[in-house]
Amino acid sequence: MEPLGPDDPEELGPYQLQARLGAGGMGQVYLATSSHGQAVAVKVIRPEKLADRTFRIRFRREVAAAQAVSGRYTVPLVDADPDAATPWLATPYIPGPTLEEAVAEHGPLPVPSVLALGACAAEALLDVHSAGLVHRDLKPSNVLLAADGPRVIDFGIVRASDGYDLTHSGVFFGSLEYMCPEQATGAPIGPSADVFSLGSVLTYAASGHAPFSGSAAATLLYQVVHNAPDLTGVPKPLDEIISLCLAKDPHLRIGPDRLYAACAPGGVEQTLERGWLPAPVASSIARRTAALSALDTPARTRSRNHSRERIAVSAVGNSPAPRAYDRYGGTSTPATPTPLPSYDSGHVSEAPGIPRPRDPEPAASPSHRQAPARRGLSRRAILAASTGATAAVVSTALLITRGNKADGQQQAAEPLGPAPRPLWTYRSDPLLQAPPVFRDGTALVKTRPGNMVCLDLKDGTRPKWVYRGISQSPTPVVQVLGAAVALGEGSTVIGVDPDKGTERFTYDFGAEFRFDTLSGKVSERDVVVFGLRFQRRSDEQGVATSTDTVFGIDLEAGRTLITPISPEDVGIPLEPVVFPGNFIYADGFRNVTARDTGAADSRVRWRHPVGYDLRPGLAVLDRTVFAVGRELMALHLATGRTRWNVRAERGQFASLGVAGNTVYATGTDPSGVYAFNAANGSKRWFCRTPRLNTEHPIVAGPREVYVPAFRNGNGFYAIDAARGKLLWNFTDGLETGVHDWQLACDGAGHLVAHHYDRTYGVPTP
Repeated sequence: MEPLGPDDPEELGPYQLQARLGAGGMGQVYLATSSHGQAVAVKVIRPEKLADRTFRIRFRREVAAAQAVSGRYTVPLVDADPDAATPWLATPYIPGPTLEEAVAEHGPLPVPSVLALGACAAEALLDVHSAGLVHRDLKPSNVLLAADGPRVIDFGIVRASDGYDLTHSGVFFGSLEYMCPEQATGAPIGPSADVFSLGSVLTYAASGHAPFSGSAAATLLYQVVHNAPDLTGVPKPLDEIISLCLAKDPHLRIGPDRLYAACAPGGVEQTLERGWLPAPVASSIARRTAALSALDTPARTRSRNHSRERIAVSAVGNSPAPRAYDRYGGTSTPATPTPLPSYDSGHVSEAPGIPRPRDPEPAASPSHRQAPARRGLSRRAILAASTGATAAVVSTALLITRGNKADGQQQAAEPLGPAPRPLWTYRSDPLLQAPPVFRDGTALVKTRPGNMVCLDLKDGTRPKWVYRGISQSPTPVVQVLGAAVALGEGSTVIGVDPDKGTERFTYDFGAEFRFDTLSGKVSERDVVVFGLRFQRRSDEQGVATSTDTVFGIDLEAGRTLITPISPEDVGIPLEPVVFPGNFIYADGFRNVTARDTGAADSRVRWRHPVGYDLRPGLAVLDRTVFAVGRELMALHLATGRTRWNVRAERGQFASLGVAGNTVYATGTDPSGVYAFNAANGSKRWFCRTPRLNTEHPIVAGPREVYVPAFRNGNGFYAIDAARGKLLWNFTDGLETGVHDWQLACDGAGHLVAHHYDRTYGVPTP
């Protein structure tokens, strides 16, 4: 920690800078404090990098990746402004040295400390990989040592693919000593690459040196690819565990689950509680903590009164229910609800036995984006919870409060009704983060390590069939050519018979491509896939370049067509709405962009400039495109012209859902769900709720609307679609970190919800 220099800024966004913490390849890192006294580490892009537009794109990608990852042994993003004149992001400050600093100053760690480090880092990788990401730069300087466990940090080059990047100047992304063979040769990389890097990190922690060395980059890379690791000084049993991580063949490496079990067969919690670090390192942490306490950081509290929402009632037309398209090309035509007034809601009590994290800070100003910190139980606790009998559904004691902004007084509290008991529960391997898909009385879900499972909606206790061999892509199954379609490994697309579970077809598009995400269908024979296209410099295995690419794949003809996406769109989370002839998304230039998938070049049909960051999830209903951010806007599907817009009074709109002739949007301040007339934007009702998880779309059924809670341990809420009244809260009481609830409801009212390793058939009215 060093004092600020004359050229350092005094503040960034809402944070007051206190000291320098260090510097990285992209920028400077400062210790700062918020107006509430929270200590944060603020990372800033170096001024000289801003001239290169690529760096801002990479920084935006880092923000998106950090927002997607949360877990006990990672450091969550709390705030960011990637589009500021001086882009920055903020994470909680961890008063501890990096692993690199600790070993350089105090020598290698003892065996128990390295075992604890390996278990916690393996759990961190599980959180990263569960978000569909690969870290790609795990090294000792990216591991912080804290009294309550290590933290994996720095997602600057993390990516949502198995690709390998090369800068225009030919510089590698990643650290050579801790690189995996796939990175060194330019081959596609996946989650197992992080396991190899972790093995190298553990070697350094146990011996003080990396497993590969060389005075020149070419020599070092040759050793990574061809030579056995140097494990000199690594004691048993660490040498055996590390060897399993450092297998040259990625398919032969130990997985993070097994690595956790090998390092901490009885769980790591007791080791951490007793003190997992040697005395010199623990003293270093204590000194840093004392130095932090000595800073003048008085917390300034702010109070806020909540106003009672006045609900306007608007009539519902009698026209037939239009077709709604979700982001995966699916359709639904649920019944049209009749709107009535609704009331505000208040707070929720915690489910029994679930630890409650500290309360989040008030929302940031509209000038920058703020990401909530979400911390879950350890993986050991998750596994322990999943080994027992099926948990009973808990209906948390939610209270609906009605207040008045003028006097801030609360009136009578109204408890929610009981949550419905599930019709059936299916226990499985952990489920992928993708909503169920309905077909002829069944629901299709995806589980690890790569299974497609068909469940009967009447009784899904046992699957009708299980198909094994799909990838772990976190997107739902797509129904095309009469088959249930999913991605396989590499560049394969698999079609499964939805009645029998047998394979109908498999297309392999070769080593030139790598497919990561099946985004949806644009016709009854064409799907959209995100992935990579590799362009090698020679026919031999060697250095390769790759680009994020959107493919239109004709499954009947077995061919791919590339949809051109501008470089600015590579660094943002593309969540397009795709359906016949259309590919519509929020792009990197703050536009809503519509492309024509029916044209050979997938040309841009129109762009609607917004001037601020949009939420990535869009929706389409009755030839109208809906987008949310500071306002909810309705755009004409054919031209992109504004039909109507509604500005948020405070905060912003965060996620969408459409059904019948209603568009639903979540609001952040206050937290709740709005219902608007899709034709003219008139508000039908607002339902105040506890804090919500706005990373997922609102799910609308014929009579109810469903939204996930902010903490997945609190389940999800049901709202009366006609009156905007909060009805009940469904939860199984499990707090599983990054494993969010996935919900789906069809036009007949079947509601299927899954969470971690359980799928529920939930009755609806």
